[in-house]
Amino acid sequence: MRLQCTTRWCAGVTNEKEKTKAISDAEALDKELGAEIGSRAAKFGEQSTEIARLKKQVAADTASLATATEIRERDAAEFSATEKDLMQSVTNVKNAIEVLSKHHSGASFAQLDMSVMTSMRAVLRDLAFKHELMTVSASEHHGTALLAIGAGANSGTASSDSLLSALDARGASTAQSLPLDIAEKLLSQSAKATAVAGGFLQSGAAPTSGSYAPQSGKIFGILKTMKEDFEKNLSQEQRDEMKAVEDFQAMSKAKASQIAAGKEKLDAFEGEHADNQKALSDAKEELEMTREQRSKDVEFLRNLKVTCGDLDRQWEQRSKTRSAETKAVSEAISVLTGDDNMDLLRQTAAFLQLDLEEGVEAQMRRKNAASVLRRAAQSPAFKVDDLMDAWQGRSGASTGSLLGARSQLSTLAVSVSLDSFKKLKEVMDKMVADLKKQQADEVTFKAHCETEFDSTEKETLQKKDAKGDLEANIDTLTKLMETLMAEIGVATGQIADSEVAIKKASQVREGENSDFQKVVADQRATQAILEKALGKLQEFYKKALFIQKSHQEPPVKFNAYKKNAGASPVVGLIQQIVEDSKALETEAVAGESEAQKGYETFVKDSNDMIAKLTESVSMKTGAKASAKLDLEQDKSDLQSTEGELQALGEYEADLHRDCDFVLKNFNIRQKARLDEMEAIQQAKAILSGSA
Repeated sequence: MRLQCTTRWCAGVTNEKEKTKAISDAEALDKELGAEIGSRAAKFGEQSTEIARLKKQVAADTASLATATEIRERDAAEFSATEKDLMQSVTNVKNAIEVLSKHHSGASFAQLDMSVMTSMRAVLRDLAFKHELMTVSASEHHGTALLAIGAGANSGTASSDSLLSALDARGASTAQSLPLDIAEKLLSQSAKATAVAGGFLQSGAAPTSGSYAPQSGKIFGILKTMKEDFEKNLSQEQRDEMKAVEDFQAMSKAKASQIAAGKEKLDAFEGEHADNQKALSDAKEELEMTREQRSKDVEFLRNLKVTCGDLDRQWEQRSKTRSAETKAVSEAISVLTGDDNMDLLRQTAAFLQLDLEEGVEAQMRRKNAASVLRRAAQSPAFKVDDLMDAWQGRSGASTGSLLGARSQLSTLAVSVSLDSFKKLKEVMDKMVADLKKQQADEVTFKAHCETEFDSTEKETLQKKDAKGDLEANIDTLTKLMETLMAEIGVATGQIADSEVAIKKASQVREGENSDFQKVVADQRATQAILEKALGKLQEFYKKALFIQKSHQEPPVKFNAYKKNAGASPVVGLIQQIVEDSKALETEAVAGESEAQKGYETFVKDSNDMIAKLTESVSMKTGAKASAKLDLEQDKSDLQSTEGELQALGEYEADLHRDCDFVLKNFNIRQKARLDEMEAIQQAKAILSGSA
């Protein structure tokens, strides 16, 4: 039976033909996987280089945008300071013109209050320096008119000379006893005053020298030129700032689009890189498994050829020999157990035995022992001959005969009648020993089957648990990837919304700045008109008052001239409107500064948020790629686990095929052998003289 199984093994599914084909397939797969690994390895290097380049490019673009934003913020701050300084210069020039216009003669300049004159000189010297710097930066030869103003300074009054000297930025320095901010404040207050004490005492007199008026005109001309230059420079600075803001916004939008495109391309490359890396790892693992299996197949094929080389011939010879032996034994038993032959043999064997070595008592023992064995052979318990033979054939036990228990007992009954006691007892002992060995082997095999069933069941449970864990991990990773994709989409949407918000804020800021420019221009024009009207009213009412006080009273005179009762309230109202206009202008300037600061803060915060969101998108993209790699690995492990579960199921089926028969018939077979051993022991006891 064992040789027969070996023959089937040599000719079955693991034969030479199939193993040769498996080796050939493995070699072809080896070449295919080698080519794939080479291609994917080259692609891995290219993708790594491209990803590094894209990361470097995105970082450089981001740094460039941050640098440009920093420069724009610094330029905006510088513009704000320059604008404020120019507006203050224009205001100072206007205040100086306003104060000097009330004393438009050399003699009246002498009547200026000392504090006003001191503040005037300090402010004019500051204006001269600022104008000089402004004109020199615009043109190297633009400041010659101011450099020549001191040529005729010694021909006027001390006040005019002092003011002209203060206006000469390249002349000798003037002593300044007042700080500039205090001087500006005093000059502004003087310009707002409704009257200056003694300011018009000489207003009706002719100039004492012909040189006074020209010097006064020169001073006014210089101040008007300064005012025009400062206003022109302020307007130019504002236009340049608006142009710089527009250019920065266009550059920022283009750079942001470039960064977004670079990041999108980087994400795509990283996804492809992760897929390629996973495929490369799988190909290497499959190549290793293929080569290992090919080595096993080659070794198996070599052993197969060695083991099965002469097996067919041996099986044929052994089968013929065993068949002939079985046939001869069966025929001999048939001859010996025939009724006529059995009676003749009893008589012949009995006489021979009596003649040689035995007496009547021994003959009776033979008869009794043979009778016990024949009765045992006819017992219903030995209807399980086929079960016993099946076990002998399966286990390969060498019992000296292929006969069943019934045939063995019948043969032994014949032998009791023919053979000597000593030889019979040896045969009986050997049969009992063989039966005991079969009993023990069957018990061992039953324990083996039970152990294998138990271990297979436990291993199957473990694999099912592992399968459940892998399925749970796959579900978790799938949900994680979906969550990451959703979060990446939300972050990308927030980035787009922030960029749109920055663009809208820039448009709003442009509109607010335009409104601010219009408000400032309107308020300044209003102030100029009202101040001019206020000057006319103040000049009239002061002259009227002076005439009434300076003329002698004639014998007949008009009644005292009275000012219009509403004159003072009108002047006060105009002054209040001027003050309100200036306050509105100051409020507009402050509001513009605050709005610009808020806009810059908003842009900076938005850019910081975009940078953080971009970094978050990059990190989550990497996490998604890692999760995808883990997901593919878990799917591969799940497939392997399912394969192992299938193999365990097949192994369990093989166990059932081999063990179910033994486990089902174990008690029947054990009892049959015990009955056979008991019959043999009874026959042996009878032969030994037992009753």
